[in-house]
Amino acid sequence: MTLDNRYQHRCVADLSWAVSSPPLLLLDGNDCSWFSECWYQDRYNEIEQQLRALDRDPAKLESLLAAQKDRRLGNYFETLWSFALDLNSRYQLIERNLQIHDGENTLGEMDFIVLDNETGRYAHWELAIKFYLGMGDTVNHNAWHGPGQQDRLDLKLDHLLSRQTRLGRHPVAKAQLEESGIVIDDCAVILKGRLFYPWPLGGPEYFPQHANPSHLRGQWLTRQQLIQSCGADARFMPLIRSGWMAEISKDHAADGYSTGALMRLVDSGLYRLPMQVIRLEAASGVERLFIVNDDWPQSGT
Repeated sequence: MTLDNRYQHRCVADLSWAVSSPPLLLLDGNDCSWFSECWYQDRYNEIEQQLRALDRDPAKLESLLAAQKDRRLGNYFETLWSFALDLNSRYQLIERNLQIHDGENTLGEMDFIVLDNETGRYAHWELAIKFYLGMGDTVNHNAWHGPGQQDRLDLKLDHLLSRQTRLGRHPVAKAQLEESGIVIDDCAVILKGRLFYPWPLGGPEYFPQHANPSHLRGQWLTRQQLIQSCGADARFMPLIRSGWMAEISKDHAADGYSTGALMRLVDSGLYRLPMQVIRLEAASGVERLFIVNDDWPQSGT
């Protein structure tokens, strides 16, 4: 299976995606930077040759990923970014997941502390990868829910802006960092992922506030909508434990399951809803969908 049309190995394709994919949101007027698409593309261009060499022999990256005890997608995303920074001579990862302690209390955790070797400035980066399904008035951030109903875009933004990104300015954090000779000069948020719009919507008028116009998009639909909307020739590839990041080439994808066969696998208990799938025969190429139960979101809790 060819991934991202440029890389043969999934982990390298995902690394490319982690760096070069567009951000979900572009916020301004706050204390932290939200990097532009051009910034991400520049970072990708700086390491592209190393990525191509890595794709010929990915053992170093595969070994790093295999050693991770935390198999959650967020940790995978962070690990890919840490590897990307090791490939880039400009940036140096000084700390990862640095816990800030006030006596016996933990005030929080700083995802990355990065030294820009060009400017000599230290930056605090918060990283997140999110997949949200919109329902209701999708212009509002509170309309965007995680598929399992355990997360919401407005709550994530509030946590990022009012707590996580401010941690580096807390007096206790400053004192702890100064012991290592670190003074935080800058702050940035790296938020990647995909927004799934209600079937069959998805035009710009439905974008949430501050959405990057070219953010990655998909659609979500209920089981009944899937059965009613997709014909016998529809083919789907479930994305169970991987495949959420890098694009998968339609030409090299597996044949997949028909609508009926996919639903029988759900009924058997092998797969569960909500479930992200790739629709292989979509007119636009490879299409990302989230299939949910007919009573979602109640069943997603």
